[in-house]
Amino acid sequence: MAGVVLKGVLPSLLSVAAFWALARPEELRPLAERELSRSCPWDCLEFVQMWPGSFCVALGTKLECVIPKDADVWTIHGLWPHSVIQCCPYWRLFPSDLVDLMPELTQYWPTFTNLSNFQFWEKEWQKHGTCAGCAETLNSPSKYFRASLSLHAKYNIDRAFLRGAIVPSCNHSYQLNTFKEVLEPILGDQYELQCITDTQGRQILVQIKVSIYSNFSAGCLLEPSDYSPYKPCRAPRSIFYFPPHQPNPRNPCP
Repeated sequence: MAGVVLKGVLPSLLSVAAFWALARPEELRPLAERELSRSCPWDCLEFVQMWPGSFCVALGTKLECVIPKDADVWTIHGLWPHSVIQCCPYWRLFPSDLVDLMPELTQYWPTFTNLSNFQFWEKEWQKHGTCAGCAETLNSPSKYFRASLSLHAKYNIDRAFLRGAIVPSCNHSYQLNTFKEVLEPILGDQYELQCITDTQGRQILVQIKVSIYSNFSAGCLLEPSDYSPYKPCRAPRSIFYFPPHQPNPRNPCP
């Protein structure tokens, strides 16, 4: 019986050995790269921060806008693998996944709608976090949300604006280059300021996206996308940086 098994196994082993012996390294490398690309369908991550003073200006009427009284810093909108969403509907997020992170998430990743904070985090995890999980650095809810908090500390927009004397105002506007001069030292050159235009025709800063690799280093090149309601801020038009206005967040500067 053993002889029969060996007769079946031996040719298979010899054929595999022959393949590896004959294949040149330059032929095997593309195969490895293809296997890697199949494991993660994205190359870049977009780390997105939003400003509470203008977030609700373009918010759809289906959602109620609620800006907390202490919301006066740039907060996390999400960590998004580029061009993919909702990769695993059965990979659920549970409150127990975030027990150690709740205080920081509440402060730096709050909801500005009538969703609870956890519902907002759950939505971001389901839509984006499950796609990020193919990278070892992000392959659990704890890693994904902890990485987002670390990136928020690393790309500290509030500190950069403070150093550059950029302050929220209903009356004073800024040029795009003014923002770039203070942001590029901390964000690098692969980032995007995103704006909306209000009913008075004012260009208003809402979000800032930074493009990074899965190891969190900056500089990953993104292909243009058109799925966001926010568009790149344009020169030479001036850019407004509105202060938060809790009583009327949809029109903070009438």
